[in-house]
Amino acid sequence: MHAVDGINLGQMKRFGFILLLFITGIAYGQEVKFEASAPSVVATGEQFRLSYTLNQEGTNLKVPTLEGFELLMGPSVSQSSSFSFVNGKSTQSKSYTYTYLLEGTKEGKFQIAPATVTIDGKQYQSNALTIEVVKGNTNSNASSGRNSGQPIQPDATASVNEENLFVKVDVSKKSLYLGESLVATIKVYTKVDLSNFGRSKFPTFDGFLAEEIPTPQRIELVRETYNGQIYNVGVIRKVLLFPQHTGEIVIEPFELECIVRQRLASGGHSFFDDFFGNYRDVRAMRRSKPVTVTVKELPQNGKPAGFSGTVGNITMSTSLSADTVSANDAITYKVTFSGQGNLKLLQAPVMDFPLDFEAYDPKESRNVNTSENGMAGTVSFEYVLIPRYSGDYKIPAIRYSYYDTKSNTYKTIVGQEYAIHVRKGAEKGQTGSTSGNVVQSFKKEDIRQVGEDIRYLKTGSLNLKEAGVHFFGTLKYWLSLFIPLALFIAAFVFNRQRIKANADIARVKNRTATKMARKRLKLAATALKSHNGEQFYDEVLKALWGYMSYKLNIDKAELNRDNISEILQRKNVSEDLMKDFISLLDTCEYARYAPGSNSDNEMEKVYARSIEVITKLDKNI
Repeated sequence: MHAVDGINLGQMKRFGFILLLFITGIAYGQEVKFEASAPSVVATGEQFRLSYTLNQEGTNLKVPTLEGFELLMGPSVSQSSSFSFVNGKSTQSKSYTYTYLLEGTKEGKFQIAPATVTIDGKQYQSNALTIEVVKGNTNSNASSGRNSGQPIQPDATASVNEENLFVKVDVSKKSLYLGESLVATIKVYTKVDLSNFGRSKFPTFDGFLAEEIPTPQRIELVRETYNGQIYNVGVIRKVLLFPQHTGEIVIEPFELECIVRQRLASGGHSFFDDFFGNYRDVRAMRRSKPVTVTVKELPQNGKPAGFSGTVGNITMSTSLSADTVSANDAITYKVTFSGQGNLKLLQAPVMDFPLDFEAYDPKESRNVNTSENGMAGTVSFEYVLIPRYSGDYKIPAIRYSYYDTKSNTYKTIVGQEYAIHVRKGAEKGQTGSTSGNVVQSFKKEDIRQVGEDIRYLKTGSLNLKEAGVHFFGTLKYWLSLFIPLALFIAAFVFNRQRIKANADIARVKNRTATKMARKRLKLAATALKSHNGEQFYDEVLKALWGYMSYKLNIDKAELNRDNISEILQRKNVSEDLMKDFISLLDTCEYARYAPGSNSDNEMEKVYARSIEVITKLDKNI
């Protein structure tokens, strides 16, 4: 019994030693990461942390001179590690953090050079940092322990004004060439305790082709500096814009209702005020300033003939499915553009195929992504070609010109030239062709055969007539004369009535209002099933506003809560139904930007209320 125990103990020791060596090998085999982090903006007198993080233990850490800052404490060293073994794979991670507590002493932008550390006899550098120090104020949070990007402490007692709460539309460029893109970022700046949002009105971006840039559904506030002061800033929306004409284009103001939580002033502050929350919510409507963008015509100097209008930085490649085929066999010629620019506006290039080739309209394939860096991806055009006669042919190299935004010059890219040998086609009576080329991008009925359209001589019984028999004056003659005339008159009368009915725009809109609302609500139901709250409330709002616009024959831009109420009163709509409609609008607009309010149960209630309200309005108007 003791011998068995000794063997088990020895085996356990060996296993532990091997496991230790294995873990150590993992730790030393991983790539060294040495990162510096700190807030990008601080106020004078504000304390903050400068941290250096390593994934391996190092020695001889050297930190650069910290000009513009006072070192209050440090470095303090902390260490953490984790180990996991999943599906036969083991992973271990370690983290060593050196933290310095600093305080900004004077205003300006300061560069913190990279720090150095030694690991296994080799020296490594961290990244450099840029920290802006702005003038301190009473709202500055001087507490330590702030991480990079963490918002400042809001002032819950300050009164709301245009200085401590406003919205702004930032554009990445205010002057650009036609075909270039710019990013419009809608932001809210606050120093007060911003708790939620109410109704909003976004710009229509008239004069631009707008592409939405994905942003997090939940709005996070981060610290930024504006006019020398630190604000908590939240990004509401980002849009990639392509101007559609030259000249000055104005981006309309953005409107947003902000809900601010304020602490109520009281004669005496007690423990119960803090416990129960002595606060109130204040609603403040904010409107941004309009932004003017100047769009310039592309330079005429050096502009090549046949310029495509594409602006950006792109490359081009071409391919051919086969260079030896039989007559009447199909081949594919493909042109692919890759890069960054106004790719959604890129059109199929003009091709110069041989005259003996039958060419079909190209099949387009676009895989384009939109981000803050612009529009990037690939656009392909695939042509089906059918050579009708044997011989040797050439597809000339395609030339494509675009305006390069990096070098601000016109560039021409050239594809590859292809030589094609076409053999004689299959003899009559044979089935299929000898090459067996298959084109998968087109249907068989899109490709026709020629040389096979001569009809056989008709055989069998013939319907012959005796010479001298006249058709004129017979019953068939008169029927063939009057029936088309009667059909023409009936069609003419029907068409006039249809034109007259469609000319009544108000009647047409009134008739299609419910149909349009049902279509929008169907999209809202789809968003509800996919748990997409933002899209759900957006579609419900479009259904409500669109229904009222069509039903009352009023442009959407002229609709508001006041004139809707007045018009519905003139239509003898009950006050309860009007209140239900206005309440439903407020609920949807509030929920679009209210974090945590987009539960499935709440959306189902809104969906049911929408159907009920539209049905009642349809019966009353």
